Amino acid sequence: MTANRERGMTMWSGLFVIGVVAFFLFLFFKLLPPYLEDLKVKTALDGLLREPNAETMSRAELIERLDKRFDIDNVTNVKPGQLEIKPMGKMKVISLKYEVVVPLAYNVSALLEFDHARQVRATE
Repeated sequence: MTANRERGMTMWSGLFVIGVVAFFLFLFFKLLPPYLEDLKVKTALDGLLREPNAETMSRAELIERLDKRFDIDNVTNVKPGQLEIKPMGKMKVISLKYEVVVPLAYNVSALLEFDHARQVRATE
């Protein structure tokens, strides 16, 4: 007899669903800015490697050019000095590793690690 009357969610289950959705929306809006900034970092790094004579530039020149791109794109969590250049045979590997700590609530934070590596043909 009661099976006909029991339809839908109770108030508590509705509040639970709303709470879970609110939690994931909170995480989404807290973590979105670092990922958007990472997209700018990837774009700046790719643009740097498309420059003419990128393979012959010194580390200091690459850092200077990357710093200018970061200033234009308003990238604040990454320092161009973190750029690493490693020779690999006839190639150069230019990599950029960095971490972003996003405070969530009280003493709880999210650590986001980003690692980008691009290859450039070295001059002979």
